[in-house]
Amino acid sequence: MKYEIPVKKAGEFALPALGLGTWGMGGENFPDSRHDESDMAAIRTAIESGITHIDTAEMYARGHSEEVVGEAVEGIPRGKLFITSKVMAEHLRYDDVLSAAEGSLKRLKLDYLDLYLVHWPSDSIPLEETMRGMAKLKKDGFIRNIGVSNFHAELLKEAQEKCEYRIVNNQINYSLAARAYEEDGTLEYCEEHKILVTAYSPLKRIHQGRKILSKLGEKYQKPPMAVALNWVVNKPNIVALVKTSDPRHLEEDLGAIGWRLDAADERDLDENFPRGTTRE
Repeated sequence: MKYEIPVKKAGEFALPALGLGTWGMGGENFPDSRHDESDMAAIRTAIESGITHIDTAEMYARGHSEEVVGEAVEGIPRGKLFITSKVMAEHLRYDDVLSAAEGSLKRLKLDYLDLYLVHWPSDSIPLEETMRGMAKLKKDGFIRNIGVSNFHAELLKEAQEKCEYRIVNNQINYSLAARAYEEDGTLEYCEEHKILVTAYSPLKRIHQGRKILSKLGEKYQKPPMAVALNWVVNKPNIVALVKTSDPRHLEEDLGAIGWRLDAADERDLDENFPRGTTRE
């Protein structure tokens, strides 16, 4: 079944409400744990089901995740897909940013990335140097959009001040159970400055609220997982990434699209779902 996934915009930048994350695909760091064929099949199944945003990173499986994605999307018209990758914290010096992007493009077998993110901020490499490299990549056409990941509001402000192009995306750990970026004002800052937020691990630790999710699942005739994900993707200015190699789980994830919790139930989850206190 093919789903119509709505698109969310912040300014002129847009992403589908649901995309596919690939962390863990490619065998993480251990070649003997690779399952390339099933990972590629999972990516293709997601695309056939209507997902067009594929997210990866040079850090995932030491670059092999990007190779898996490149193989999986080969032959699909480039304009039909939105591909995101990320530069790791060790490669944030100017020349390293350029080399890292070149490596990612080579592994993905692509001429450009739709979105390139600074994966994690660095305590030792000046942000100005990193953002100058990101701007150079955009200027030369190797990336279409610049973003960051795991940045709180103060770092976002600094990154934007040091980049000649607009930062359009901040990818963060956000779910019912992980709300630190909500509580520290980062979500508010992003919405105010038209920076679209991508939530990774949107289903992390949802078992903590099994009782409330099961109750709502019965009400809406949806799996608890779909209820939790619906809460995320219907938040203003937020899209989400899911990751699964199981077609049944993918169906459950996609079941979060096309409906929404009523206001009272959203408020119930906002106020009563057990949450952690850190950004992780």
